[in-house]
Amino acid sequence: MTGTVELDPDGTHLLIRFPYREDLVAMIKGLPGRRWDPKQKVWRVPAKNVAVVYDQCSRHLFEFGSEIASLLAGTLKIPEPKKKAKAIPKQGQLALPTVAALAGNDAAARDAGGSDDAARDGDAATPNALTISELNNRVRDCLRETFADSFWVTGEIIDFDKSAGREHRFFQLAEKAPRAQRAKAVVEVALFGRTADALLPKLAEGEPPLTLRDGLEIRALVRVDFYPASGRFQVIVQDIDPSFTLGKIALTKEQILRELVQMGLTERNRMLGLPVPALRIGVLTSPDADGWKDFQRHLEESRCGFAITLFPIKVQGTELKSTLLAGLQWFGEHQDKFDVLCVMRGGGSRSDLSWFDDKDIAVAVAQHPLKLIVGIGHQRDQSVLDVIAHSEKTPTAVAEFLVRGIESAREDVQERGVRLAAAVADLLADENNRLKELSRSIARAGNERLRDANRRLATAGRELAGQTTLRLAHERSQLRQTVMRLTHSSLRMCERKGTVLQQAETRRRLLDPTRVLQRGFAIVRGQDGRIAPSVNRLSPNQDLRVQFRDGSANVHVDSIEPNDS
Repeated sequence: MTGTVELDPDGTHLLIRFPYREDLVAMIKGLPGRRWDPKQKVWRVPAKNVAVVYDQCSRHLFEFGSEIASLLAGTLKIPEPKKKAKAIPKQGQLALPTVAALAGNDAAARDAGGSDDAARDGDAATPNALTISELNNRVRDCLRETFADSFWVTGEIIDFDKSAGREHRFFQLAEKAPRAQRAKAVVEVALFGRTADALLPKLAEGEPPLTLRDGLEIRALVRVDFYPASGRFQVIVQDIDPSFTLGKIALTKEQILRELVQMGLTERNRMLGLPVPALRIGVLTSPDADGWKDFQRHLEESRCGFAITLFPIKVQGTELKSTLLAGLQWFGEHQDKFDVLCVMRGGGSRSDLSWFDDKDIAVAVAQHPLKLIVGIGHQRDQSVLDVIAHSEKTPTAVAEFLVRGIESAREDVQERGVRLAAAVADLLADENNRLKELSRSIARAGNERLRDANRRLATAGRELAGQTTLRLAHERSQLRQTVMRLTHSSLRMCERKGTVLQQAETRRRLLDPTRVLQRGFAIVRGQDGRIAPSVNRLSPNQDLRVQFRDGSANVHVDSIEPNDS
């Protein structure tokens, strides 16, 4: 925050405060009627120059008091010089009675229920005491005397929504310093049923309409009330100035837009192109809103094949900001799955739509990678989002915009198809004519070339016939020589193979097991018929079968004695 601009309690001057900066001092010195107040250490500028002050200070991001919007809107009049209206007593200026006055004299004590005897029985130095009801009644009388007339107060509404649906609305008005979260001061407020029944519809039916809610700053005509039974101090609302609140909302909107201009973000999302066709639709709205149902029904009836994904959010109240920012972040992380993102609410008063006038929301929308279409109000009511993104009047209008985009794309494709078909038909006709002419040229050239080829073929045939006869005679001679060589080679190979076969037959006879047995050898087999080639394959108590040349015998192994080697 650079500094603050507030209205002086007397209503005639603007008080400008800021930490010393040479450029700001130079700017202030350029304001008409400016004067430095060394006691309060503020710059004073006549309130009649509020437009110039607002224009210059807003460029440096000053914070403006709630009365500044009323001055700009003309709903708060500047007092005439030396003709001060009855001022509302300020803190430290109330001429409240002293303790002695509240306690009264002996006669007052007696009127309140005391007696001379009781006074005499007590300590002469001890003052008479008041009962709680006497104290509260006298405080009430003092307040009624001091605040005999109704007066205007400004403050931010707190806990108004909690009394929704009740005949009498009880809430608080708070004074908050710029950028502060906690209230500087609060006062209890009562809006009784009869006044509410007349006032709230009047505000809602105004032009533009206004709906009271938490967080809204209002200017209310009130009277002071003090209930002695509970010692409760409150103010009772008699009327509300809608122009103050609407001017404050407009001031907030202008401030946000000015900051977005300085950041270069006002046109960033609006300049994003809309994919054609835009069929994958992301939606941020309340699933209970009638506008959401109308939006769905309109897209379904179009039969355009839209794929809709809803991320539910709150469309008013304190949870709107957190849920809307979460939805924007989610769609940003999944941007490749969507063509466009819609933020919808569907009507409401200007105060309801002001929930969307938030700098963090505006920056997130302006920097969002998806093209945003906003449908959160009517044409006469615009939020910051309507300025920085593509805006339609209502959710139904958003649906109609999307359907028109698809229908326009379909008509464009159909028109391009018609033009393409006509162009192709013309091209085919031209190519067909050219093909016919080319066919005739090819036929003529082909016939001529065939005649030339026939002549060359006849000549080549005669030449080839002579060459073929000589070649055949040569090839026959070569073939006879080859047959003779193959015959001689085959005979020699057969002789060599015969010798090899005879040698193999001799080895086979020598190695025949029958001949080995006839020489006195034996073959040892296990019970499974397999030959036991080594003693290491045997085990004690094993039965074996030994084959001799003239028969076989079954034997039993008692022990095994392998060779030492």
